[in-house]
Amino acid sequence: MAAQTPLLAVAGLAKAFNGVPALRGVDLEVHAGEVHGLLGANGSGKSTLIKVLAGFHEADAGAVTVAGTTIGSPFGARGLRDHGLGFVHQDLGLAGAGTVLEHIALDSCGGAGDLRRIDWRAERKRVRELLGRFEIGVDPDSTIDTLAPVQRAMVAVVRAVGAQELTSDGAGQILILDEPTVFLPRHEVGLLFGLLRRLRDRGDAVLLVSHDLDEILEVTDRVTVFRNGRSAGTRRTAGATRDDLVQLILGTRDEHVPKGNATVDRDRPALLAARGLRGSRVRDLDLDLFAGEVVGVTGLAGSGFEELPDLLFGARPAAAGTVEHGGRTVRRPGPALSMSNGVVLIPADRKTQGGALELSVLENMSLPFLAGRARGLAVDWRMLRRRAQDTCARLDVVPPDPQAMFGHLSGGNQQKALLGKWMDTDPRVMLLSEPTQGVDVGARREIFTLIRSAVAKGMGVLCATSDYEQLVEMADRVLVFDGGRISAEITGADITKDVLASAVYAEETR
Repeated sequence: MAAQTPLLAVAGLAKAFNGVPALRGVDLEVHAGEVHGLLGANGSGKSTLIKVLAGFHEADAGAVTVAGTTIGSPFGARGLRDHGLGFVHQDLGLAGAGTVLEHIALDSCGGAGDLRRIDWRAERKRVRELLGRFEIGVDPDSTIDTLAPVQRAMVAVVRAVGAQELTSDGAGQILILDEPTVFLPRHEVGLLFGLLRRLRDRGDAVLLVSHDLDEILEVTDRVTVFRNGRSAGTRRTAGATRDDLVQLILGTRDEHVPKGNATVDRDRPALLAARGLRGSRVRDLDLDLFAGEVVGVTGLAGSGFEELPDLLFGARPAAAGTVEHGGRTVRRPGPALSMSNGVVLIPADRKTQGGALELSVLENMSLPFLAGRARGLAVDWRMLRRRAQDTCARLDVVPPDPQAMFGHLSGGNQQKALLGKWMDTDPRVMLLSEPTQGVDVGARREIFTLIRSAVAKGMGVLCATSDYEQLVEMADRVLVFDGGRISAEITGADITKDVLASAVYAEETR
């Protein structure tokens, strides 16, 4: 492979924002016929590199070569799309009301300068051929919002491939995917990986950005790691282990956080309980969460575990049943009442439900305290700023600047800021939904440490996730959901990835 001319070569690429370096001269080579992983801690420069290649940012220095030809900077608003690069971002960039045909046709017809008619018959034929070539059984006339999550991801990939074929000169294409599996059910990830392998086998190159080490080991041929804006190394993934990748990312193999033994007083009322709780999928659920424990809930997509935090918090109305706060029955819980009783929720979608991207870190972290720090129209911003600065420093939020835009932080730092915000309210119960989704191994370790420390002081945590590794690290007991009901409870040393997988898939294999 070293003797080949790489399809994509990045050499000495540098980029700084307001004098703060994000890329410090990174190097990267991606060859035809390979799936190449790109790993690194949040803030290591992965997203900045992709945004430079896509035309969102202009590099300060360095060179980019595509199929042996050096492309001069700046790349313009379209980035390197006209040179064989296609991009699939984490949110996929698909409109729910649009059809598959409309999305793919947009790339061939949307750039026309005149008002010519679209030949829908020809476009439908092209789209059917494209979908069939990659074995994607989707009707071109289906709207995006009717597709399964994995089908949406595959449509986004095929759309990017189809767009590049329109301008391709016969050379292999380069597809760049930024965390495409974050919102996919775990059992559907393999379907997307099958599509990536088909692209590789036809001679294309795939650059896959991910925080999931198991996925990287499963699907990639080589992996490059960024650390603090620099290239930390490239190696083949055949024969590599999770510990090998952790050492490249963090500079150390120590990834795990000692969980310790839970100290639970079951003689006192549960901090949070549910009796006969029913939602759109949850069925007649009884649940107790005590002080000093982390209860994990998991299952297959659609089994009901995903909606449980929202039901308990009152963000989603229950069809039946009651919730209890510290032994007191709450028949109709709502967010305001839950928060007043010390129950907080950190949702899975932090970008649209957890935080306000257009506001600063300070403004986001001050929201729970505005009422207590306002006198008429005046807000005590000095006190709020001091609180935010202390929290950012304590949790190592990068950059440690409360004035930074929340939307400009990496995923891991956004999550630490949200956790810090709600920790500062001294909650009795924290409801977490996929708390480390899209978070690197270093930030995961910090988040686990933060949560276990709070639990040791008497907080109760319910964590809904499909990440078995996370449950092994954090949970004192795990409830497995099937068909809206608890099908298994796993405790203590029995909480392993193999045991969890067996319990989750038990119903499927019967």
